[in-house]
Amino acid sequence: MDYLNRTFVPAEDPEGSERRTVLDGQSITIYKPKGKIAGLTFLVTAANLPLSKYASIVSALNSADHVVVGLYINVLNPLNIRNLHRMKAECIPSIFHELKDEFKVRQYDIVGHSIGGKIALLAAALYDDQNLIRNILALDPVDQTPVEFTNESALKHSLSDTSNPKGRSNLSLGQSKADIVITCTDSGYFVSKSHNGREIHKNNPSVKLVMHRNSCHMVYTDDGGTISWKALMGSGSSSDRNQVVKEQTLQLIKDRAHASIGSGVNKSVSGIKGKVVKSLNEGMSDLKELGNDAEKKVNKLKGAAMFSKFMG
Repeated sequence: MDYLNRTFVPAEDPEGSERRTVLDGQSITIYKPKGKIAGLTFLVTAANLPLSKYASIVSALNSADHVVVGLYINVLNPLNIRNLHRMKAECIPSIFHELKDEFKVRQYDIVGHSIGGKIALLAAALYDDQNLIRNILALDPVDQTPVEFTNESALKHSLSDTSNPKGRSNLSLGQSKADIVITCTDSGYFVSKSHNGREIHKNNPSVKLVMHRNSCHMVYTDDGGTISWKALMGSGSSSDRNQVVKEQTLQLIKDRAHASIGSGVNKSVSGIKGKVVKSLNEGMSDLKELGNDAEKKVNKLKGAAMFSKFMG
């Protein structure tokens, strides 16, 4: 137990961050960018991995002017773990509604790792009726305890016997309007290949899949601080390969954050352009009507002049 306590303890929040309690007890950590806020991204950790292990991801998002809302996932919590994933996913839109006016944002993104990746996907599948999620990046998601996206036996059972209350199909991402990307390393001591990102993608082909083979499940995290899950989850084929994958992932995070900003700008520009075109068309229409009225008046005057001349 002492080993667990030394391994899975939340580290201190880094300088410049702000810890808050929202929703009657949910702890979050907020990391603000230096410039004007252009977006908001939730960062959902792997099981009991401190937010300090994701400093590189926070920095990448802050550099794109996104405020980051960190959610630490504590699976050692006495609450029923089978309900924990959905509880955390359901709280994400509620937290957003508490923060959106403060940060002047109308949509949000999610970056989640491992169990946090699954929680991000649950938010899209179950709790986004208003289509407020813009982007999701699920880093090597783990669909276990319970299985909700990749339970093949449950899917087959539900299709063959719909009267059985235990038979239910897997959750689907097909209805989500979010731009979803899933990565997969095909690794991890506790990660079953039957329930990893590639299997989630097989059941949801509309989402994008990025394979990070020959790296490791913890490749997306940073070293330093307390003992890491990395000691238990493997190290990949080489440190060079891990470095390449991490750099590619950080660039992907930046690109998607900037793209979400650009999307909003493009929509605004398109809206302005549409209004201008509409005004021009309405103006041309008004001018045409004025021209027609003037022509009618001229014709009337000509007619009156000819009549007066005729009556002479």
